[in-house]
Amino acid sequence: MKPEQKSPEQAAKQRRTFLLGATLGSAGAVAAVLTGSGAGEALNVAAAVPKVKAKVKGYHETDHIRQYYETTRI
Repeated sequence: MKPEQKSPEQAAKQRRTFLLGATLGSAGAVAAVLTGSGAGEALNVAAAVPKVKAKVKGYHETDHIRQYYETTRI
């Protein structure tokens, strides 16, 4: 018996899916190594983040925006 032949379109789609999975998996592994945190530490980091005040709606001038305005003045 002959193995089932795939159309070129099916082969290309399978190849793209494999390469996408390999790329995403590699990126995740690199990120985990660079941050040096495991899954258990990620939960602790979320608990250690300080609570943020309620966000102000609309435009408000911050230090960062003031600094930008200073750089645009002629």
